[in-house]
Amino acid sequence: MTGNGRQPSEAENRKFANDVSAAPATIVGGMLVYGGAGWLLARWLHLSALFPIGLVFGLVLAGYLVYARYGR
Repeated sequence: MTGNGRQPSEAENRKFANDVSAAPATIVGGMLVYGGAGWLLARWLHLSALFPIGLVFGLVLAGYLVYARYGR
């Protein structure tokens, strides 16, 4: 039941389920994309620190996107 005493509709349940699965997918996707870019740059420039920097940057950016979309 919701805060107003009524049962959520099927569409509301589906939207909630989609939101729950989209948030971790966004975070993992951000880490994969920016971690992959950092890995490629690290191999090309011979700077091994770029890989973890890319992972952390992807995590922070994806975390912000999840907050902006679902946290407000």
